[in-house]
Amino acid sequence: MVLKRALSGLFVMTLASGLMLAQTGPKVAHTNKQGPITKNKQPTSQRIIWSNLGPSPSNAYNATTGYYVLGATNSVFLPEQAIGVPFVPKMNATVSVLQVAVQWISGKNQFNVGLYSDSGGTVGTLIAGGTGKNASEFGTCCQTVNVPITPTAIAQGVQYWIVASSADGEADDFTGVFDASNLANISGNVGLEGWFSFTTNTPAAAAWGTIP
Repeated sequence: MVLKRALSGLFVMTLASGLMLAQTGPKVAHTNKQGPITKNKQPTSQRIIWSNLGPSPSNAYNATTGYYVLGATNSVFLPEQAIGVPFVPKMNATVSVLQVAVQWISGKNQFNVGLYSDSGGTVGTLIAGGTGKNASEFGTCCQTVNVPITPTAIAQGVQYWIVASSADGEADDFTGVFDASNLANISGNVGLEGWFSFTTNTPAAAAWGTIP
């Protein structure tokens, strides 16, 4: 339970080296690189069901930090890592596009994105998924990867997960980052020297589709 709180509702799974990252926490990427700002493209003819992207298309996420998404032969020599972010829809809806702030560092620019069920507060089973490609370079902002999935009904008040993972067998060398949401910050006051805000590194994502 302590681990779930510390990870801010994130899910991490490792599939290499027999190492349980749940014991040490997911690996975080940082960069000081900056690039031209490009507005993210939102899915057309769709309604937003849930999102923590923003506050604007040109400031959609924190492009300087996030959790690694890693294939088995990644370039940072860490175990394979997948990351998920939970959401609870406020109404019954049908999801047809998953929008993720995943960015690329190296390797084949391809990864998996899936809608998962919840299992006791963490990721359950895959409901529907698709392939993300051509992610922007880590440190630039603010393009997203919009992944169509089979239209899938979800229920009001039920928790689901949006997961980014490596495409095993197709892009084992993928090295990327699920960038942090700008809308998931907390504050601290260390040594009573004054308050400051900082990111929880909760991944930035959205679910799009139709609402009855």
